[in-house]
Amino acid sequence: MILARLPVQSPLRFGVFEVDLASGELRKLGVRIKLQEQPLQALLALIERPGEVVTREELQKRLWPGDTAGDFERGLNKAIARVRDALGDDADNPTFIETLPQRGYRFLLHVESSQLETRRVEQASLPAVPLISNPSTTRRNLLAAAGGLAAVTAAAYFFRKTPQKPIESIAVLPLENLSDDPAQEYFSDGMTDELIGEIARIGSLRVISRTSVMQYKRGVRKSLPEIARQLNVDAILEGTILQAGQKVRITAQLIRAQDDRHLWSEKYERDLSDVLAMQSEVARAVASQIQIKLTLLEQTSLARARQVRPEAYEEFLKGNFFLQKGIPGIDKSVAHFKEAIQLDPGSAESYAGLAEALCFSGIFGLRPSGETYPEARLNAQKALDLDELNASAHNALADVKQGYDWDFAGAEAEFQRALQINPSHLLARLWRAESLTRRGKFEEAVAESARAVKLDPVSSRSLISRAMIFYRVRRYDDAIQASQQALDLDPHMVNALWWQGMSYAGKRDFPKSVASLTKALEMSRGSLFPGLLGFVHGRAGEKQKALEMLGQVTKLAQQQYVTPIDFAMIHAGLGDADPTFLWLEKAYQARSVRVVELRCACFDHFRSDPRYANLMGRLGLQVA
Repeated sequence: MILARLPVQSPLRFGVFEVDLASGELRKLGVRIKLQEQPLQALLALIERPGEVVTREELQKRLWPGDTAGDFERGLNKAIARVRDALGDDADNPTFIETLPQRGYRFLLHVESSQLETRRVEQASLPAVPLISNPSTTRRNLLAAAGGLAAVTAAAYFFRKTPQKPIESIAVLPLENLSDDPAQEYFSDGMTDELIGEIARIGSLRVISRTSVMQYKRGVRKSLPEIARQLNVDAILEGTILQAGQKVRITAQLIRAQDDRHLWSEKYERDLSDVLAMQSEVARAVASQIQIKLTLLEQTSLARARQVRPEAYEEFLKGNFFLQKGIPGIDKSVAHFKEAIQLDPGSAESYAGLAEALCFSGIFGLRPSGETYPEARLNAQKALDLDELNASAHNALADVKQGYDWDFAGAEAEFQRALQINPSHLLARLWRAESLTRRGKFEEAVAESARAVKLDPVSSRSLISRAMIFYRVRRYDDAIQASQQALDLDPHMVNALWWQGMSYAGKRDFPKSVASLTKALEMSRGSLFPGLLGFVHGRAGEKQKALEMLGQVTKLAQQQYVTPIDFAMIHAGLGDADPTFLWLEKAYQARSVRVVELRCACFDHFRSDPRYANLMGRLGLQVA
């Protein structure tokens, strides 16, 4: 075994800390941290030998050669405690210093110095493996820095004999914002999203979606093995981010879930204009460390990074930040994406983000489809003109084709292209599953929904989509269960209440249906899909209440946009065929995205009406 000592004549760096040997100072991000001489010497004794056990006897000979055993024990315990206080470490869940009872201590992080970075080790061909194991590590303190080849070689000695399960799935945990400025959360969250997107381009990896990993932001005290079990992944990538002016620094480390061993860590610092290249570099490093051979498409995709205009990129990140907030954030998202494009017309990611945001605006009926979808198509196409390998642009174009053009074959081709580029693109899988139900391909839709849940196992988003799929397949009990699981995760999810309420109606349990939909309407202040409750009142035989809802929807339409489908659904609930088809025809003429809901159970009562088959035919759909 070869264990390298670090050169003591250069500053020693680990994570965000640095020990300046010339001045005898410990600094964190350049700020001096007070540490007395004996604790400092104890720290030096450990970081000069990262990964090794430094025995208590060795520390005694170095720091207290003339003391008695009792004096030494008290002095050493106090010195190590002060070092831990300075580093913000926890003896029970250590990030920096591990205690080996009755033996000594071991420093857990990789350590850098200017000379170490130029050193070469003869055995560099050994696999890149972790320096040491620390099963109790939590996310309270993220590991931060890159290791030298000498330390990696030492680690190989410990682990090269143990057969390991290949890494086929990974979760990228939220990058910790080191600025401690809450206003910068959009930046750290956005960079996490983008890093997930880059790594998701590696087709042989299943990459967990951002909606699931955001459950583990700072403050959630769970061990990495526990997080890995909840997400069902083989590895976890975690790290920190710091933006200072026009500079961005990311530290990242890769941890194998099987045994909580550190496989790799690295620090990246770039100008903000080179942030896309930095993200691609991290993704390629991950692929290299877990020995994945990239396909030609993946190599091309990960090598296409361009420089960005910093102010435009920050607007893009803000656009993504608000889009992730759901319905309340869509309008702000659109505004930020448009500002990003104004500042940088060459930003494919901003055009694609705007296209997806506009699709959401159409899906939720915030604006008429005739306003949102043509604009979404234009921006998706601009994104693809700039970068044909932008999966989000293909996904937005697919939604335009299936929701506005009623070109379901064209939509399927775009969904497939998006998933070829990024197999872990959650939104593409969710929207494709929805599109499959509209075509009557119910088994395929359920299977695609299951794949989405694997990418997003602990968030409400994929469960809400699964509830919708089950409702359309007429599997009402499954839809109710999925809706409740989503509500257990987030009780404020209006969408989950919609599908729960409609599924209860499918089972003719109208009191529960009315309760769910009334709650949903109250939460949205009566503005989102009020026709659902009117439909249920009609189906329950509560004609007067259904007519009251019709009046409320008519009044609401004088204040904001209301889709023709809301009117059609209330009349469908009342069993009135002529006004139902009148409003369906208005939806068709307006190219409302929701007219493709014609296959929905709400309109089953009219399947024998010739007008139903006629309209389905014009939509390019077959009557099942």
